[in-house]
Amino acid sequence: MSRYVIQLEGNREFVYGYDHALKYFYELWDNTLGEEDHECIIEDKSYLFSKLNKEEMLEKMAMYNANKEHIFLMAMDLPF
Repeated sequence: MSRYVIQLEGNREFVYGYDHALKYFYELWDNTLGEEDHECIIEDKSYLFSKLNKEEMLEKMAMYNANKEHIFLMAMDLPF
């Protein structure tokens, strides 16, 4: 499993990665919304549970300046 965190302005985070069960996933967090994790998640998508497709994942990774190697591996449908 991999999990990467990109700090955004305003105490927000873009979290993304690959899991053998979920496949690709991403989450958007706003840590100003509460104390508990479930209060802070703005968006939570995965291949398995929310039918996240490759194009949407690549778009989000590019939007939040994910590692270029991770974007390449994602485009090739490989774990990173």
